[in-house]
Amino acid sequence: MNHKELVDHVSASLIKKSGKLESRKSWLTMRNYLQQLSDEQLNAILRDSA
Repeated sequence: MNHKELVDHVSASLIKKSGKLESRKSWLTMRNYLQQLSDEQLNAILRDSA
């Protein structure tokens, strides 16, 4: 899985877990933050959110 796919997967997982999305602006902010993380950090988030 490349970095973009990993970011997509993590963001979808976080939204699914919370059950809501506040706004497009908050979604973009979250995506920008996730894009700055390493693959290892993203995988850790996925493990923690499962």
